[in-house]
Amino acid sequence: MHTKRLDLRWLLLLLAAVLLVPGGVAATISPTAFAPHTGVAFAGEDDEGDEEGDDDDEEDDDFFDTPTTFSKEQAEKAIRKGITYLKKCQKDDGSYGDIVGNRTYSGEESQGQGAHPAGATALVLYALLKCKVPTKDPTVRKAFEFLKKRYEKPGGSYETSAMLLAMCATANPYKTSAASKKRIEKLKLKGKWRGWAQKLHAHLLDKKQAQVWRYNVAGSSGSTPGGDQDLSSAQLAALALFAADRVKIRTPDSVWEDILDYTLAQQADDGEEVVTKDPLTGAEIRRKARGFSYIKGMENPEEGQPTGSMTACGVANIMMARYVLTDAGRKLEEWEATVDAKKIQQAIDDGLAWLELNWNARANPRKQQMNVYHLYWMYAVERAMDLVGNQKIGTHLWYSEMGQQLINTQAADGSWDSNSTHEPRKTLDTCFALLFLKKATEGQIPFPSVTGGSDEPPVDNR
Repeated sequence: MHTKRLDLRWLLLLLAAVLLVPGGVAATISPTAFAPHTGVAFAGEDDEGDEEGDDDDEEDDDFFDTPTTFSKEQAEKAIRKGITYLKKCQKDDGSYGDIVGNRTYSGEESQGQGAHPAGATALVLYALLKCKVPTKDPTVRKAFEFLKKRYEKPGGSYETSAMLLAMCATANPYKTSAASKKRIEKLKLKGKWRGWAQKLHAHLLDKKQAQVWRYNVAGSSGSTPGGDQDLSSAQLAALALFAADRVKIRTPDSVWEDILDYTLAQQADDGEEVVTKDPLTGAEIRRKARGFSYIKGMENPEEGQPTGSMTACGVANIMMARYVLTDAGRKLEEWEATVDAKKIQQAIDDGLAWLELNWNARANPRKQQMNVYHLYWMYAVERAMDLVGNQKIGTHLWYSEMGQQLINTQAADGSWDSNSTHEPRKTLDTCFALLFLKKATEGQIPFPSVTGGSDEPPVDNR
């Protein structure tokens, strides 16, 4: 139970969070962020994961809750076209091909090295499920059958993380958070999905290096430039573990502590000062624009120095780790007694300041040559900002600006192609675009109405 003093503290912080949104300052943990750790929905014991005849299974409109220059109808049309494209490009065996980099970590031509044969299929499944395509859909069923037959236990951490995300995404057939809330006591992952998810979860933890992960491939040999850990791999693994946590597949706190420590270590030591006004007192708030790197200090400047996508990844990692380590806030005071909570909050705020200072709605900031991934940058922003709870980055309505770019650049066949992504690039880009437009991360940390909606915490907790 919180004391009256603590309740007043959270009330003031909540007011500050709402008022600080236009300046891009992160919302501090709030009382409604301390909703109980509920699982996510899985209807009944049957393996399909979909329940027929649910009266609350209404059309989903929860994702479209912020001011935009485009309409809800335009967003829904783009999502439908993207889903159609992904269904049409599925291979006969149910897969979506290998993810193959065009260059190695050292910058040389890859010659097909580093293929992730299950990665694209897992990412497509995750995108389709987040877009409310049911597990009974033939495309989804066929893709899962491919993974089950060929890669039930995948080789690398990337594929394991992506597959765990897809498994956990089977857990919620409800199309609105209102429907989920009505059935909140039944929200859980069951049947074959849970068993498979538990195996993937254990396999991912086995893949962990000293603190986090690297995009390692089974059977690879030789040293990898920069070492055996990177922030991007850590982000994908953290997302998968966070999704697993929401369905009551728990990860030891020590793993989340390692994720937090490694992430903080990838942030720049200093940066340009960004000044805003405290909405309560009018006093100046000074932040340093300190971005995050793929591997801090790595020789290649696009990997060793802060970039847009990695800064968004860094902010998201800290948000997830803090949420889990405080047990959704129930152990906040106990946790704050063991860590420098102000330093951790400052790391988030400074990361947001970097995003504000380097904002670009079209292209991944500070990435020009190697692993540019413009649409991944957009999805990284969605993850970070929906976890933080901010509608704006500085003065920029991030969902509106980036969403408008996606609406404008979608091809006639429903795909996206930024020409900056690994092969199969149209498939990957289309997944990133759909996950962004659908706001796939929204509601995973139940903050109050900062991005819009109700003051009650969301319960559609995938």
